[in-house]
This record gives sequence, C-alpha cells and structure tokens, in this order.
Amino acid sequence: MIRVEELHKSFNGQSVLDGVSFSIERGEVVTFLGLSGTGKSVLLLHLIGLLSPDRGRIVIDGTDITRLSERELLAFRRQVGYLFQESALYDFMTVEDNLAFPLEEHTDLSDAQRRDKVREYLAMVDMEGAGGRYPSELSGGMRKRVALARALILGAKVLLCDEPTSGLDPVRSRDISVVIRDLSRRTGTTTVITSHDVANSFRISDRVFVLDKGRVVAQGTEDDIRGSQVELVRELVG
Repeated sequence: MIRVEELHKSFNGQSVLDGVSFSIERGEVVTFLGLSGTGKSVLLLHLIGLLSPDRGRIVIDGTDITRLSERELLAFRRQVGYLFQESALYDFMTVEDNLAFPLEEHTDLSDAQRRDKVREYLAMVDMEGAGGRYPSELSGGMRKRVALARALILGAKVLLCDEPTSGLDPVRSRDISVVIRDLSRRTGTTTVITSHDVANSFRISDRVFVLDKGRVVAQGTEDDIRGSQVELVRELVG
C-alpha cells in the first residue's frame, strides 16, 4: 500500500530525513516513534504530498506521488485523512458543520445524505448527540474524536495521525488510541501515526518504527522493538 524508498530531505543544509525506507501493507496500523526533531512530522507531510523530497520515492496505492502535478496531488489528498495534533476544528462551526464541510466541498450528496453521513461518523467515534455543539464546548479528547471522524468521512484509504495523544491525560490518550485502531480496522484504512507515547503505540500498532537522525533504526512488533540492541531504542522504550 505504502512504499517509501531512500527518502531524503534537508532544510537550510540540515538533514531531516536521511534515506528513510519502509513499506506498509494495506490495512496496517503503524506508528513512528522517536524523540523530538527526528523527522516524524516531516515524514507525514511528505506522505500527504505537502512537502517534496530532495530525492527518493513515495509510492502509495501504486502511484509515485513525488511525480504528481499539483492538480493530481489535490485529487490524491482527497483519499488521505489527516488528524492534526491540535485537532484543527473550525471554532466558528458546530461539530456537525465541521464534518459536513468536506462533504459539501468534495461530494454531490444532498443535504439529507450529508446529515446521515455526519451522524454515521459521529456514532463511529461515540459522539452521537454532539452535532450541535461547538469545539470550545468539548474536552480535548472529544475534539480529537470529532477530528478523527472528519478525517475519515470522505472514505480515506490512508489515515495520517500527528501525535494524536498530545495534550491528553493517560486515560484519554488510551481512549483515542483505541478508537483510532478500531476505526481503522472497521474501515480498512491504512493508518500511519507519529507519537512519543510508547505504551499506546505498542497497544494499537501492528508494527512500530523508530526514527533517529532521519533514519529508521528499528522496526517490528513490540517484542522486536524491546529486543533491539540500538541504544536509543532501548532508552526510548525503557
């Protein structure tokens, strides 16, 4: 589903991605762990085509997105859901309107069909009855759930999650992590997460990748990662 080959990216002469390579199967939930500044968020921005690599390939569902025109990239991005670290809901819109907005922009659904779709996706994240509320009236965990529903409502094939547990207490962190996993399973979405949250990453991921200095230094199951002899990996997972 996703294949990244020798991805390189530098900013002002500073290497951020230094030959990153990996592959992800369709329907997998994977997490990239690493300290701050190791290139996790930059990697996500490449996967959605908002950044272009200095060199390397990104093949998603058979298409090398590094070769797409801007018009082709816009069409590609409609197949990708992005869960922002701060949720990025529109404060001036109700929950229902936040979810309906992408449907209005990118589909020909009628008003009634959009309302049905919004209710369906709110139910998926256990937010039934919240459609008339504004983001400011929701807790951090509730905003993440709404943002997750919005990210998937167009039928995304790929879901990218940037630090989804950031700013949440341990209970809410576990809750949103499990919701991401369960919804990914239910929809068959291929999910890529960046995180510092080791426990929840192991809890929900099929595989975990560890980034250090712009390279993948370990990958595999929880047992594989915990058994790594790489010093940074051992420090990261305790």
